[in-house]
Amino acid sequence: MSGRKHVTLLSFALPLSAALVALILSLLLHTRPAGAAEQPEHEVQATLQVTPLPPPRQTDRRGGICYSFYYGTPPDRPFIPLAYNAGSRWDRFDFAWPRLEPANDQWDQGVLRAYDEVVDALHQGGIENIVGILLWTPDWAATSGQRGMTLPGLEQRPSGWYAPTSGRLAAPFVASAASSPPQGLFLSWNDPDNHWGDFVYHIVSRYRDRVKYWEMWNEPEWNYFWTGTSTDYAQLLKVGYQATKAACPDCKVLFGGLHYWANQNYFRWVLYRLNQDPEASQNNYFFDIMSVHLYSRSSTIYDEVLKIRAGMVTFNTGDHPIWLTETGVPVWNDATVDPDPVKYDYAATQNEAAAYVIQSYANAWASGVERYFFFRAHDADMGEYFGLIRNDRSLRPAYVAYQIATTYLISPTFTTRAVTGRSVNVTLWGTPHGRISVLWNPGPTAAVYTLTAAMPAATLVYTSGVTRIVTTTGDTYTFTLPGATANLVSNTRDYIIGGDPLIVIESERTNQPPTSTIHPLPEVTLTPTFTVTWQGWDNESGILFYDVQVRDGPGGMWASWKQLTTSTSGIFTGTHGHTYCFRVRATDRVGNRADWPAAPQACTRVNLQSTLNVHIGAFFGDDNRNDIWDRPISGTGSLSITNEITLTEVSLRFLDPQGRDAVTPTVGDSWTFTTSVSPGAIYRLQAITSDYGRTLWLSWTHPGEVYTFTCPALGLWPLSHLYLPVILRRS
Repeated sequence: MSGRKHVTLLSFALPLSAALVALILSLLLHTRPAGAAEQPEHEVQATLQVTPLPPPRQTDRRGGICYSFYYGTPPDRPFIPLAYNAGSRWDRFDFAWPRLEPANDQWDQGVLRAYDEVVDALHQGGIENIVGILLWTPDWAATSGQRGMTLPGLEQRPSGWYAPTSGRLAAPFVASAASSPPQGLFLSWNDPDNHWGDFVYHIVSRYRDRVKYWEMWNEPEWNYFWTGTSTDYAQLLKVGYQATKAACPDCKVLFGGLHYWANQNYFRWVLYRLNQDPEASQNNYFFDIMSVHLYSRSSTIYDEVLKIRAGMVTFNTGDHPIWLTETGVPVWNDATVDPDPVKYDYAATQNEAAAYVIQSYANAWASGVERYFFFRAHDADMGEYFGLIRNDRSLRPAYVAYQIATTYLISPTFTTRAVTGRSVNVTLWGTPHGRISVLWNPGPTAAVYTLTAAMPAATLVYTSGVTRIVTTTGDTYTFTLPGATANLVSNTRDYIIGGDPLIVIESERTNQPPTSTIHPLPEVTLTPTFTVTWQGWDNESGILFYDVQVRDGPGGMWASWKQLTTSTSGIFTGTHGHTYCFRVRATDRVGNRADWPAAPQACTRVNLQSTLNVHIGAFFGDDNRNDIWDRPISGTGSLSITNEITLTEVSLRFLDPQGRDAVTPTVGDSWTFTTSVSPGAIYRLQAITSDYGRTLWLSWTHPGEVYTFTCPALGLWPLSHLYLPVILRRS
């Protein structure tokens, strides 16, 4: 977990009987922003009356909530069913090394049994997946820092992070041994003196059938958690990956959740180090998933995720999924838990926090985030109030917003995002509910938004869970988007959360994907360019666009040819001798679309060549160049007179347009061959002796035909290098 307005402190001295609270968090320092003005009474809300929605009947298991197991005395864990009913199917919490192995090779069996109980309780409560965070260095394994501290030290947080305090923390920063690199880290992962490798292997082995996701440390770029260098962390990640895969080959390893704002380049430094490792490329660069923490400003869930993905591309570390393993915003105006609430930077009202849930969830879809974890289920013993649920189990508006997200914002076939100065539209296409448009206004002034309709009627869902039916005017819906209210204290023109979002659901009566096909193509195509046509059919909303793919040959890979096209035909250019296969899928106006057809829908082979048959029966010296062989005209025997002689030992070549031999050169007194030739090109037939020679320039117009050049006797001219073009006709 991350640092907050009030810094979370970890104690290693508290007893286990606090139902594992001490394993995760123990004590919060409470501070008030210096110089913050009191807010008008109407901005302070005591208890908003929140009625939960029915638990999601269908969810895509994308959403999670951190620390939903905690707290309560076993077997009473009241927040697990509340998290499940919100739509969460994931939890994420710490497996604290100092608690689990308080001395080298001495495992605390009581702590291990407590973790067993937590893991089992989550599974029994329907929380199917767990991300275990492996972190903190016990004193006996530390390489630096102050040992014997009851908590890690404090620091002044970097400017620009998600929830900075106003003023400085009172305590100076003291490096704790818990945040130091462990001893033996640069040894082989399975060396007995590599204590980190041993710890990871031991814990993953124990939980390999119940916990499949393991995060290597937490926020390593913030020295509250990690005082080693980026090189040290790269090694910690490598060792953790190797130990995890040895213990559980199908388990997944997460990069330590990025604090991000503490040092936006830190993860790039680590990726650079990993990229230099000769074993990295064959080990997925020692992590399977990039883990990110982003808070309070809903737009960062889109903007910064794209930057992080670009950073991974820059360092060529492969295509790793990105998970948002912590996000949220603290509420400041809940007088039920804070009798004297004061607005501060990067905090929100309860209603603004509900808007944040919807906006961040939608932006996470648009940025390609694969999993979304809200921090957190309840306030616990924190000094800031992040919880979807209060500690007394009453619900905040954000709880219902989370239910809306996990109910409706699920399983799109694709997502789009359009932004103007006064609107954001994240559209989830092809969900089980149809097309979902999430609309909000990022600025403070209410704005009118016009949405092009896919269906004549839609369901409008508010963050409160209230719904109503709206109908089109013409082909559009018109909405008024409320202005943003969540501005900073330090800069009142800076709005971190947009206005209350609207969710517009357009559904077909039966959400069925359209069908489509490629029209038949001839078995053989005799031109390099040819037309491909296709067609689609939809049951209700109509075709929005088509995607068309092509592959070269029966074993080729499918590749995109036409994307998001409204056309039903296209001109394709191929290469001679290649067979091209095509398939199409259609997407309807609410985003429904079928899977790609497994087999090609139409194929054609491009044949741009013709067959040429050549037969020359004899060669003679055509002295008068009339192409007539003048036979002997007088006398017999040795007294005969021959005007034009028979030629033998003629050098024969047939050359392509590039001057290369199209057939094997030969020498003889006649010539017969068959070869393939390309239409429109000019070939040369050459016949040469020491005194005679002839070049014929041959061409033809149609591919796929058979051409025949037959000549009983071809006259070669005295060597004056005259040439004769010949245009062949089809036989």
